[in-house]
Amino acid sequence: MPEQTRSLLHRLGLRTRRAPRLGERELAVMSILWRGQPQSAVQVLEAMPTAGIRLSTVQSTLERLYRKGMASREKEARAFVYRHRVPREELIKTLLRDITRDIADGDLLPVISGFARYVAEDDEATAAAIEALLGASSQAPDEH
Repeated sequence: MPEQTRSLLHRLGLRTRRAPRLGERELAVMSILWRGQPQSAVQVLEAMPTAGIRLSTVQSTLERLYRKGMASREKEARAFVYRHRVPREELIKTLLRDITRDIADGDLLPVISGFARYVAEDDEATAAAIEALLGASSQAPDEH
């Protein structure tokens, strides 16, 4: 398989494994890292929406994300700065692959159907955007 067609998780050696389990705090920290700028633990703490979290908690959360391969780090001065190693979309894709294997025996149709129902029932704006996208693609001239 050519290098550019392999997923980032595959290139990182994580493709054959399941997506890492991330707790609520780990996901909150990843949301901050996904903003794109390298962040120190202090910066992550300042960006956390929940008050009452200690710096040591953020540091240990960042360390867990680093060990799971979700974040990279570099030493700057006397502190590490972290950035996401796995893009949000790549994690979502891997989670969907895991769900497809675990719940639908590898069959994508029930996963897509369940997602379509979720969107139709819970997010009217997204449902309308998907409908418009599908309408536009079905009206596009065939390029073959």
